[in-house]
Amino acid sequence: MFLVTEIIALSLFAMSFDLIYGFTGMLSLGHATFFGTGSYIFTLSILHWQSNLWVSLLLAIIGSAIIAWVIGFFAVRARGTNFIVITIIFSLVIFYLSFYYKSITGGDDGLPLKVPDLGLGFLSISIHDNPMANYYLVLAIVSLCYLFYWRLIASPMGRLFLAIKSNEERTQYIGFNTLKYRLISFVISGAFSGLSGALYSMTTHYTNNKLLHWTTSVDVVVWTIVGGAGTLIGPIMGAWIFTFFREFISFHFKQYPIVIGMVLIFFIIFVPQGILGYLLGLIRRERK
Repeated sequence: MFLVTEIIALSLFAMSFDLIYGFTGMLSLGHATFFGTGSYIFTLSILHWQSNLWVSLLLAIIGSAIIAWVIGFFAVRARGTNFIVITIIFSLVIFYLSFYYKSITGGDDGLPLKVPDLGLGFLSISIHDNPMANYYLVLAIVSLCYLFYWRLIASPMGRLFLAIKSNEERTQYIGFNTLKYRLISFVISGAFSGLSGALYSMTTHYTNNKLLHWTTSVDVVVWTIVGGAGTLIGPIMGAWIFTFFREFISFHFKQYPIVIGMVLIFFIIFVPQGILGYLLGLIRRERK
């Protein structure tokens, strides 16, 4: 139950990354910044301000959105490799700040957390000691976020994101401010990545600066590439497959990142469209 709930929270992180990479065409290697920021804001607001659960989740979204806006203001003006480098630099700066301010962040040791009860009007439900209640809450929130993303992608703004990915120069020529919409995509992605980090800490009752590390950013890239970018469901599949695969292989092989790296190379070379993209391609060919 714990592992499944953890993966559901990570699925929101995967969807959020897919919004900027799979739909808007921006490859960020610093998305752990928003995931970790959301986790820390959620945790610190409970530890120091005694915020209730809903307020802490809301603060995680708002705080991550603000950080995403600041980073995105500079990053979206760059293209290609320069965009990737800027996101990495900001990610490293924030990661090392978490070491410098260890008294606040806990550094490698992290911060334990007692999750407050879920308040539903006259009803109060314990989340900290009730894995089933935590599971249903995380599932409900992530499901609502999926519906939001699904509607967003189907909306005119979502079509504009796809147009920017397909041909940004032509999109500019027909009168759209592509910088503005790249930034909007980046901020939305950052905000929901922060919510994902908060849900992750709500499940694990813990946070540390590993969530800000660049390897966390690489994980979400791997999930998206393997599952299929630009599909929403594909990155979720990638998160489930790789998390279960990592849990299984790490018991039998200490150097499991080597195996994961080999699998990733295989997919990049032979299945570049990802698992879901490959299956959809087979379906289309069968219909023809």
